[in-house]
Amino acid sequence: MKQCSIIVFGDIGRSPRMVNHALAIADNTEYRINFYGYLDNKPTQALMSNPNIRIVDLNLWIVNQLKKMPRFLFLLYAILRIALQSLYLFLLLLFSRKQEFILVQNPPSIPVLHVVSLIKGIRRSKIIIDFHNYGHTILALQMKNNFILKMARSYEHQFSRSYDYALCVSQAMQKDLQQNWRINATVVYDKANINFNVINKPKEKHELFMKLDFHWQWEVLNSNETLFTEELNNQQVIEKINRPGLIVSSTSWTKDEDFNILVQALQKYEDLANIEQGREYRKLYVVITGKGPMKEEFKEIFQKCNICWNHVKVNLAWLDIDDYPKLLGCADLGICLHYSSSGLDLPMKVVDMFGAGTPVFAKSFNAISELVQHQKNGILFDTPDDLFDHLSQAFRYQSNILQKLKNGVETFRTETFDQEWRTKVLPYIRNLK
Repeated sequence: MKQCSIIVFGDIGRSPRMVNHALAIADNTEYRINFYGYLDNKPTQALMSNPNIRIVDLNLWIVNQLKKMPRFLFLLYAILRIALQSLYLFLLLLFSRKQEFILVQNPPSIPVLHVVSLIKGIRRSKIIIDFHNYGHTILALQMKNNFILKMARSYEHQFSRSYDYALCVSQAMQKDLQQNWRINATVVYDKANINFNVINKPKEKHELFMKLDFHWQWEVLNSNETLFTEELNNQQVIEKINRPGLIVSSTSWTKDEDFNILVQALQKYEDLANIEQGREYRKLYVVITGKGPMKEEFKEIFQKCNICWNHVKVNLAWLDIDDYPKLLGCADLGICLHYSSSGLDLPMKVVDMFGAGTPVFAKSFNAISELVQHQKNGILFDTPDDLFDHLSQAFRYQSNILQKLKNGVETFRTETFDQEWRTKVLPYIRNLK
């Protein structure tokens, strides 16, 4: 059986697009796949149980030990880490069976691109690069050293030219790659995942809410009820009248998402609901999932808000991989604050929300209109005032705005990633010789 490789150089459990690539290759070809990445979070069962997919953990004990170096030795740490990771990946690819093609996620660019360029020269493997964004623009959010940023951009540009076939996530990125780097990329849009579905039955919602144990501060719930549902004496489950609106947002807590916008918008909603004494506007229960470097900062902010707010509560939850799709399927609204370091990528979290039938309010940037169509399947906003205005309209009692947007989401849910993949990627793989 022929072999191929997929390289993420990130957490496989948080790389849904590359997981979808792996499953599509396994389902539509006879290739055996070596999937290289980190196992920080548990990948989906569909990936783990597939007999044609072998997961190779790239975690190195010695690299983890290097993280303990003092901060003033950060530059030395970075050099040693890149060198060790490059050598390890190079040896894995060099001494494995020949890979007919190597599918690489970009970013991260360093150290993957130069390693696969070397392997291509030695073993004649074809290189497919899937551009999700630009690595140098993400790096620019973390540092302001112009020399390093210039070197990172040059590295990414130079080694990206080793590609044999290129994919990208948006038409905006396709145009930018062609104009600035002379790379001809094929747009492969992310589509609804089969793990994400609408949940309409009150009993299914009730079971999930009982498991997650969401609560409103100081409110006492009976054993047969949640904030949103209630089980009656005849064991019938109903959704509560005038229940809180359920909003979900997921994040990596990085600088390309400004949660200050959400804090300010929710504060304005709280002030408005206080004036109306809850007669005209629904309470809001906001669940924010994810891990990342800025989580602790906003955890402290939201803890203070929860003490003061009466009509809005925020829960920074960490959900099992199987519970997150179910929660989206129960939500009234998803909120995306991702604004893209390049303005060219499309957030996978919105695809997941659409897959679960949930409309999205999304921060506006260049490419986002390719996914979120304003007032059709979601709303685009720029400022806290914009977001507040739309929230106050959507969660007013008797408002039908969210239902109209849900109807628009259904069009997106009719198309799958596998259909897109078989049209755009499979023909290239079948023609490899």
